[in-house]
Amino acid sequence: MLEAINTWGDYKSKVREFDAVLEHGKALLGGLSGQVPGSVHAAYGMQIYGKLLAHCIALRSLASESGEMGLPDISSMCALARCAVEAHDAFEYIAGHDVTAVERSFRMLLWELHDEARRLKMFGDADAANAQVVALRADARRRQAELESHEFLASLPAALQAVLRQRLAQGDPPAFHLGQRQRCALSGLNADWHQAVTQQLSQYALTLPTALLLPTAGAGTTEALRLAALPLLLPLPLLVRTMQAVAALAPGRAPEPPSRTARTMALWRSHAEQGMKEAR
Repeated sequence: MLEAINTWGDYKSKVREFDAVLEHGKALLGGLSGQVPGSVHAAYGMQIYGKLLAHCIALRSLASESGEMGLPDISSMCALARCAVEAHDAFEYIAGHDVTAVERSFRMLLWELHDEARRLKMFGDADAANAQVVALRADARRRQAELESHEFLASLPAALQAVLRQRLAQGDPPAFHLGQRQRCALSGLNADWHQAVTQQLSQYALTLPTALLLPTAGAGTTEALRLAALPLLLPLPLLVRTMQAVAALAPGRAPEPPSRTARTMALWRSHAEQGMKEAR
């Protein structure tokens, strides 16, 4: 899709597509606000979606609005877009994948324990006597015990089970028990596309020669226009997928997108499933 951008008009056309999806994303969140989710994982899913949407709103606020302007802050935009990708991935693992109730409870326990383990590492030994840290450590021990005796853990292949048990014993539980390619397969995503998107956004977000050379792109050139559009368009398919999954969590209650926006969403969703040439 970046190859279709050659003029300022092309760029604005793609930004309007992003805007249309984003506006429906806001309407979706507003339409579901105040409604009680039907499950814990659905409640988590709504919270994750809210975070993803906030990333995309902040991302849009940094986009170029005039062809006369130089490049926007591409590095910051790519950092936000990278956060949007992470939010999509967390949503899929916790609320998006079609898994059994047993596996769902295991996933949430593991994800929560990963968070608590990270927080405990940040507190360190200096805060060991702090009441909040003591309570957090006790909760982490409870969750770890639940995981170690969980029926889903016992059902996993021996090699994977051994790795997870070792990491639990070391106090280093992963956020996900599955690798990225496995999670992409469950999501129906093109894993190579996902990897390319993640790496490309990271390359521009980090302080590396690629990112430092960004200002050399001349304002209004095809290169500059494509660079300006890149952090908007790469995460757009994942925003669409998450919006549609959120709507599926609340059947009959989620607002329907306008017909033109629905067609735009279908097109962008297909890019994540088939892969885009420019993200390979």
